[in-house]
Amino acid sequence: MATNEQAVALEVRARRAYELGRLRAALRVAPFVLAAAAAAIACGRPAALTGALAGTLLLLCVGAAFVGGPGGRGIMPGLMAGVAPLTMPLLMATLGHASFGPACLSLCLPACVVGGAVAGVVIGRSAARLEPDRRFVAAAVAVAALMGALGCTIAGVVGVLGMLAGTVAVGGPVLVAARR
Repeated sequence: MATNEQAVALEVRARRAYELGRLRAALRVAPFVLAAAAAAIACGRPAALTGALAGTLLLLCVGAAFVGGPGGRGIMPGLMAGVAPLTMPLLMATLGHASFGPACLSLCLPACVVGGAVAGVVIGRSAARLEPDRRFVAAAVAVAALMGALGCTIAGVVGVLGMLAGTVAVGGPVLVAARR
């Protein structure tokens, strides 16, 4: 009986160590998310909105990376793809472009669409090269969208929708073409 209890205790300890190791590995994405949030706040994005988006992004990234599989493997390509839509509108704001009203829509909105298009290319090529699974693409798009929203909210909801339209409009054909 004592041997069976020791085996069960050893199995419990091994499982706990395994899960803790997976959590540590999943938390490796946190610096990327925190750096994106810090960049957005440094460029004048509202702290509450940035915190909500970054918190959601962090939970999604850590959760998917912890679970693993195709969705977990889509996290890093999604973060890399999200850099373009994050930085393009923020760059417009830091260069002195007016970030409100019709003036914002003349340059910030196209920057969001172009950033989304770049993200679509990155996701499409990554999916075709690494893993053309729907869960991989869905995770990468969700992560890129949240990351890009940190910057594209500068143009409001229209900026975020423009970024998503650019991502889908360019990323879909790139993925289809790359898979052939």
